[in-house]
Amino acid sequence: MRLYFLDNLRWMIIMLLFPYHTLLMYNTLGIDYIIMVSGNTFATVFILLFSNWFMQLLFAIAGISTFYALKKRNKTEYLKERVSKLLIPTIAGIIFVLPVWVYYGFLYNGYTGNFLSFWWYFLTNWPAFAGDAYGCGIGPLWFLLYLFIISLVALPIILKYRNANWKLPLEKINIPHMLLFIIPLSIGSFFLNLAPEKSLVQFFLLFLFGYFLLSDEGIQNKLEKRRWPLFITFIVLTAILITIYFQAANNNVSPDIFSILFQAFYINTLVLVAVMSIMGMGKHYLEFNNSATLYLAAASFPIYIFHIAWINIAAYYIIGFIPGAIALQIVLIMAISLVMTLLTYEMVRRIKIVRSLFGIRG
Repeated sequence: MRLYFLDNLRWMIIMLLFPYHTLLMYNTLGIDYIIMVSGNTFATVFILLFSNWFMQLLFAIAGISTFYALKKRNKTEYLKERVSKLLIPTIAGIIFVLPVWVYYGFLYNGYTGNFLSFWWYFLTNWPAFAGDAYGCGIGPLWFLLYLFIISLVALPIILKYRNANWKLPLEKINIPHMLLFIIPLSIGSFFLNLAPEKSLVQFFLLFLFGYFLLSDEGIQNKLEKRRWPLFITFIVLTAILITIYFQAANNNVSPDIFSILFQAFYINTLVLVAVMSIMGMGKHYLEFNNSATLYLAAASFPIYIFHIAWINIAAYYIIGFIPGAIALQIVLIMAISLVMTLLTYEMVRRIKIVRSLFGIRG
């Protein structure tokens, strides 16, 4: 049984990356991006609205998808699919897409060399590109690498426990029980941040949360039933977070160890409530499909890979062409990068050898 609301949530989150990565250029949060423009309050609020939970939701959805995938595939088939859909596209992205993303960032910051020489320099000096603006050296491609690693590490755990004699009493698990997951999630968020503030442990736990709990139809029904209380709680938590940020920024507050621990607990509470509430909303309102949703669902991962280059290309030319017109810059960068990303996907998927590099099926 295919759950179309999961497909719809996945492509919607990935499409959200067009405004997200565009607005990162204008944020005042101290988040480094390869192109930085003047600070903008709207951009900062937008980043705060989404940055703490939307990629986390993708890992929970990946865990649910793995539950259904392993009903149709054995472990060998599953691993081959992970290699072809995640590992090979990550490598292809590092070689062919990431250098374009970095190059136009360099051009914006004063670099004057040609692309071919830069491309070779990038590939032969790759470890040097590991600062905050470049993630763990692979920029936004961290998501594919994380998901591949998590899929490999989680598989033995899944195979060991899915057919074990014990079973989680899922029919007895309610919303308060699921909220207890905040504790391990908060602790895990401090470990293995291979990319800045992106904990491999946190994403791994959310993947398992998706596989063992959120994949259950009864749990999904409970989330659907309680969707509005959960969603309102999520909105309130987000509003408080934004208020705290601006108060702290205005007062130049330096966090101590207690505030850091509280922040981790608060953020992970927001993460879990966001995942649960949006799952409930999605189950109720997004269980449908049409030609557009099926197209975007199939294209979502290639769109993720290609969009990063086109956002920087568009930003480099548009910011230079209309300096100071921030609102118009943002709109044009998003629109042009979206169109060019979709055109790139259409071109690549028609070339057999190339499409296999980016995990695109024929």
